[in-house]
Amino acid sequence: MILACNWARKTKKPFLGICLGLQCAVIEFARNVLDLKDAASTEFDKDTTNPVVIDMPEHNQGDMGGTMRLGKRRTLFKSDTSVMKKLYDNAEFIEERHRHRYEVNTKYTADMERNGLIFVGQDVEGERMEIMELQNHPFYIAVQYHPEYITRPMKPSPPYLGFIMASCGKLQNYLAKGCRLSPRNGYSDSDFSDDDELSSITSTVSNASLTDKSTS
Repeated sequence: MILACNWARKTKKPFLGICLGLQCAVIEFARNVLDLKDAASTEFDKDTTNPVVIDMPEHNQGDMGGTMRLGKRRTLFKSDTSVMKKLYDNAEFIEERHRHRYEVNTKYTADMERNGLIFVGQDVEGERMEIMELQNHPFYIAVQYHPEYITRPMKPSPPYLGFIMASCGKLQNYLAKGCRLSPRNGYSDSDFSDDDELSSITSTVSNASLTDKSTS
């Protein structure tokens, strides 16, 4: 996973990390950008001198029962220019479900942000890093929570939608339009774009689903 993070960061390929994926992205950045060669998580190396990911205070080491941070938690956006904030319709906060025992060590976050890894989403106390974005990269984003819990086929969770859009080379156009897909009927044939095609496909699938229900 560390190598995958490194490759995506250096080659500017779209990257979406979830839970452990965020932690691995932080470790890779610390090792190769901050030059902390032994940076690690205490989950993997209890003796590291640079524990950039640590077990949460409420997690008792050796006791695996009932010690996870679970359920819906609120995340506050700290940046108005955040890609993730735009994907979440410019909400001031979001509520997503969690399942983890380890978190980013805040002793290192200032150095990371000075070098371009920005923690744009944090918990209400500002103590837990929930969303990170890498500056000057098309889409290098990771979240501590689990967006897959509430994603739906016809209503994908914003992190997944952003990742897919970035992979298709359509994210910037999507953001420029206010994260709205243009209706097909709003354009002439000469103006018809890939975004309109995507909107048309989505509408067709949705209508087909409704037809199936009405005839069953």
